[in-house]
Amino acid sequence: MSVAAVMAPLVYALLVLFQLGSWNGAQWWLNDILTLRRAFYAELLHNLPAEQRKTIIVGGSATLFGVDSGAIERTTGEPTLNFGLHAGLDIDLLLAQASDFIDANDRVVLPLEFDHYSRPSVTDLSAESFLAFLYPFAGAIPVSRLVPIALATQPASAMQGVADHLGALVTGHPAGKWRSAAALLEDWRQIQAAGGAAGPEHNPYDYSTMNAHGDKALILETPASDQHSVGTLITPSSAALTPYAAEALTSWKQTLANRGAGMLLTWPVIIEDDSGTIFQAGYWASLIALARAADAIGMPLHCDPINAIVPVQYRYDTVYHTNAKGQAIYSAGLAACLPGIETNVFDWKNANPNEMAARAKARIAALKQPPDPLVFGYERNIRQLGALHDAIEAEHAISGRYPAALPPFDPDVSVVEVDTAPFQPVYRSDGQNYKLVSPGSDECFAVSEGWPELIDPIQTKGEACAYGYWTAGAANW
Repeated sequence: MSVAAVMAPLVYALLVLFQLGSWNGAQWWLNDILTLRRAFYAELLHNLPAEQRKTIIVGGSATLFGVDSGAIERTTGEPTLNFGLHAGLDIDLLLAQASDFIDANDRVVLPLEFDHYSRPSVTDLSAESFLAFLYPFAGAIPVSRLVPIALATQPASAMQGVADHLGALVTGHPAGKWRSAAALLEDWRQIQAAGGAAGPEHNPYDYSTMNAHGDKALILETPASDQHSVGTLITPSSAALTPYAAEALTSWKQTLANRGAGMLLTWPVIIEDDSGTIFQAGYWASLIALARAADAIGMPLHCDPINAIVPVQYRYDTVYHTNAKGQAIYSAGLAACLPGIETNVFDWKNANPNEMAARAKARIAALKQPPDPLVFGYERNIRQLGALHDAIEAEHAISGRYPAALPPFDPDVSVVEVDTAPFQPVYRSDGQNYKLVSPGSDECFAVSEGWPELIDPIQTKGEACAYGYWTAGAANW
């Protein structure tokens, strides 16, 4: 073997080490979230008794967007931390970044995205994020799995990191896009003081939409630019558990058990799609197969997956991202399971795909009546319209005529969303027929996703819409 053949890998390894923390092209917004969240949790846990059990929830962006750990903590009475980051990060990195917060007696709950179970090897995002800002957590990862992460880095990214580091040395500026916890806290506090209004340098994905418990508070609808594309998304699943995933899961379970902590798998948020995938038996057959495979390696899936379902109108922009209302629905289901989660194992042996599909349909039907808390103005409108519709029909059943005017209603039922216009329905009746609608604009897409039957085609044009109830004779009014 030539000297060059020996030296080339060594030189490359030295260059990789040289550029650690320097590549500007990494997704540094993840590090900002991680840094700020760790500052929040250090303060929250400062006076916590050493023997107090915590629930540590670790996952990708389905956990980042879908878990309200503060609400779960209020429900269970147990300190709960949200360490959700990005589905593109491998299991090792997701757990490593939370590792130093995990103590004896804690339980670590993993609502991993289905991609994690079917992943065959290290992802590019894992390698790049590790070399940019996750390498400080390397000590928590066994060397046998740490080396593949480092070696998976694309040479172009590593060389750009070298260039970025050299540029920093020349200019005297720090390498990378590191921001201190103090700087992030100061900016975050200014955003909160401004009522959540952030400058153009921020976006809904970054820390500007986080609350003081490290959770997203995404009181937003699907962006107009994404409304067409999200309609083509399919609710993900997986029937496979790769050796790569199995090794990481079993290794971490043993590592945490050695500390006296437990590790449990549960379901990620399962968001209804426009195609009705979750109403098909084949979808549930896939998840039953996954549960069987996980059980075979001693890592059963816990909780009822039906309670992880979120209606399509509460999807934000991907198959795994909910808005604040979807987060509330998913977190309520998880909170209900947590007190006895150790024994609440999904019974895949007796699960029937057809019955699961029917239960999924019933779950969505039950959530057609927007549950508390009412987050968005359109939820209040839907609920108020339904109550008025029932009152109008009741009057018709008694008198044989539809009333000339609406019965009394409260136009100012409170919602979480700020600056929401009061409920101002438009009602018309000739005694024989009626139309009751609420005019709107920003909520049109969400209403069309969750309640398409309520959209009035006559009054829906461009960005404006109306939704509500009417008799057949008033359809064209």
